[in-house]
Amino acid sequence: MKKALLFLSLFVAGMTCLQAQCTITPSCSVTTGAYCSTPATGSSLPNATELVAYNTVIQVTLGTMIGPATINSATVTSVTGLPSGLSYSINPSNGVINGGSSACMLITGTPATGSAGTYSVTANVTVNTSFGSQPTTLIWTLTVSASTGIANLSANETNLMIVPNPAKSELNLTADFHFQKIRVFDALGNLSLAQEVNGLYKTTLDLGKLNSGIYFVQVTDGNKVVTRKFIKE
Repeated sequence: MKKALLFLSLFVAGMTCLQAQCTITPSCSVTTGAYCSTPATGSSLPNATELVAYNTVIQVTLGTMIGPATINSATVTSVTGLPSGLSYSINPSNGVINGGSSACMLITGTPATGSAGTYSVTANVTVNTSFGSQPTTLIWTLTVSASTGIANLSANETNLMIVPNPAKSELNLTADFHFQKIRVFDALGNLSLAQEVNGLYKTTLDLGKLNSGIYFVQVTDGNKVVTRKFIKE
């Protein structure tokens, strides 16, 4: 019985990893060096908050030449420095990026209590060239803010209203800024719903496919990210 339960838990975990994959959308062109990324290496990822669902994607494009050497591929061997509660997945899933192609890395989850601080998120990469293999690192900064409780989710300097809450089938969003992307995460930080709403400051989300439970709606205008908690009945 214990073996069966262990197999089931591993199977479910494996299915979750398969579903948590980003979409490759090349967003930069390699002009100098071996690669480019969005956000650029050395820059900051969107900030996170303890106990609030987090989701961000890094896009990477690999060049074909570095000096006189031809770039055959690059392999992401590991990603270190993530705060407790966050994990990563890569597309392609084997972490191999062929020369002249692109890949993406999804960072998702819910930062744990006590994880507030600034982190150096490091992708350890082996670049395979016609002159041999060379290890390198790609580093971004991630800041996690301390949780101040549920009240902080409904009282923000940016005006974002969500009604009704609890919601049954629809959630109405109104803000004092124009939406670009809306994401809904469940209590475990899994992406449950995504919607592109370029230019709107008022929209309605269809919650019909969501199970009952606690969710977080995350809205961005391309610069700032605002998160609110709601309940789906």
